[in-house]
Amino acid sequence: MNIPTILDQATQTQWEIFIQRSRRTDIQLRQSKLEALIDQENSGYGIRIIAPRADGAGVGFASCNSEKEIASTATKAYDLAKVNRSPSFSLPKRTKLPRVQTVDPKIWRDQSGTAEDYAEAAQALISDEKEISLTFGKVRTYAVENEVINSNGLSYSSKGTYVYLEMTFKIGTRSNPTEYWPNRYARRISDVDPEKIVPQWMGIAKSCLRRHPPRTKETAVIFSPAVVCDTFLPAIGFHASGEAVKQNLSQFEKGGKVASEDLTVVDDGLYPFGLRTNPFDDEGHPQQRTKLLQNGVFRNYIYDRLNAQTLGFHPTGNGIRARGFPVDVDERYQLPPSNAPTNLSIKPGTKSLEDLIKDVKEGIIIYQCAWINPDEITTRFGSEIRNAQEIVNGELGTGIVGGTLSGATLDLIHKISGISNRAEIVSGYSFGCVAPYIRFEGVQISGPA
Repeated sequence: MNIPTILDQATQTQWEIFIQRSRRTDIQLRQSKLEALIDQENSGYGIRIIAPRADGAGVGFASCNSEKEIASTATKAYDLAKVNRSPSFSLPKRTKLPRVQTVDPKIWRDQSGTAEDYAEAAQALISDEKEISLTFGKVRTYAVENEVINSNGLSYSSKGTYVYLEMTFKIGTRSNPTEYWPNRYARRISDVDPEKIVPQWMGIAKSCLRRHPPRTKETAVIFSPAVVCDTFLPAIGFHASGEAVKQNLSQFEKGGKVASEDLTVVDDGLYPFGLRTNPFDDEGHPQQRTKLLQNGVFRNYIYDRLNAQTLGFHPTGNGIRARGFPVDVDERYQLPPSNAPTNLSIKPGTKSLEDLIKDVKEGIIIYQCAWINPDEITTRFGSEIRNAQEIVNGELGTGIVGGTLSGATLDLIHKISGISNRAEIVSGYSFGCVAPYIRFEGVQISGPA
């Protein structure tokens, strides 16, 4: 099938098609048994049309799952472009791309075998536990091929692998149970080695065997890397974007002090095996490293094609098909590009996590919250504390379950009092971070009334 010819004939204007082809293996565990093993293949096509208008351009987007529907889907996108309004912008042309690391050969060669081996290893580690049981588990592996083609002759393709883990641990007795429900994406198995990650998750679960809700107070709080990701990425990503500048909503100005001097953040689209690492963004621009904050001072904005041309700057490789809680990694063809971060990479500090804890007279460490989801504009959030642990005189104490964490991200980043010396590729509800543990002072925690 000659896709460019079909799209030229259907639209007779600027067009772009984002193609994903994927293989997925899904293993589901129920208690100590393998409940299901599902292999599937998927193809998807996302088509964006940019039609010129007297007052700018019209932009339309539509997607489909079959090559046979490409022409009709392009027509649908073209019809939408006729009634929508946007500033005029053009699509990119071919250029030199960077080299990146995105493929775990073990997953690419044998998805099913890799997933089965992981599930067996996880079950073996959990099976001897008496006070913790696995209610449900999922191990999913992906091999994904992405392709971008446009009417300017650009044609790029890339490959990537992923693994997704999800486990539900039941903690405690029948009369007094609670749950710990961790999940995580990675690009390679070694980043979520079961011998490391499963004992770590079970350790957090065990900390909640004895537990109580928190007391209402402002206190020192240490966020896990996943909680850092959920708190930082939506807020910093939006206020560092050209989209926020265009709407006059960004609270960041170049050269302005916006955070603690301990905080340095890079948007790193080239980070080895980062969750959003790729040689090109979802519009076909080379991805790159862009320093956002340096020692608390804001340095640079990130741009997709539309906002870069509208504001008179060069794109930074931040046309990403994701916004908020993501669709799955092999379903992104369903979304048009938006001005979003690649991998939000936070520079580690100098202290170990143990030292961050030792410096706390009274506080808590939060491993997991419900969906924090800060408001992009105000950056305010409020979320249930799912799993945490109190800190008393520099030592970890009783588990904490319940209560709420609240605040505003752009206030919180001024309250940093320590950053751990190890960052890891993580995901929470947000997707695409390289984050350490971070300690904050004076954070609002609320217990039951």
